Amino acid sequence: MRVTGKIITMLLLVLSALFGACSDKGRLPKANMEQETAVAEVSIVTVEKRTDPAGTTEFVIPEAAVFRRGALTGVYVVGGDGRAVVRWINPGRSANGELVVLGGLDAGEQVAGSASVGLVDGAPVKAQVSETNERESHE
Repeated sequence: MRVTGKIITMLLLVLSALFGACSDKGRLPKANMEQETAVAEVSIVTVEKRTDPAGTTEFVIPEAAVFRRGALTGVYVVGGDGRAVVRWINPGRSANGELVVLGGLDAGEQVAGSASVGLVDGAPVKAQVSETNERESHE
């Protein structure tokens, strides 16, 4: 009977830790849509689809696009409405500044190229124009 009590206690601790990560204190801040929200200028990258040497399809993004909240790994997906929305992903291996995404993103989706720009879930974003892109568009 004592062993069962210890197991139940441990199970409750594990469940409270898991559900605690999903409580309000673990959530990302949302942009207040009713107030005027500043538009964040970010580089926007497209999720790239590649085939590795073994013939397996991979989805690749820059490592800089990824942020972590506890055990969760996420990116800001830029939707057709021009807003950054958090998407939790299943990361794979990383090399040379790139990360293989095992789940959570599809080829062709647009993500913020850097998660360190202070974005919040639901914030409006504008594609940052680099000098290289500007020069190419004027030639």
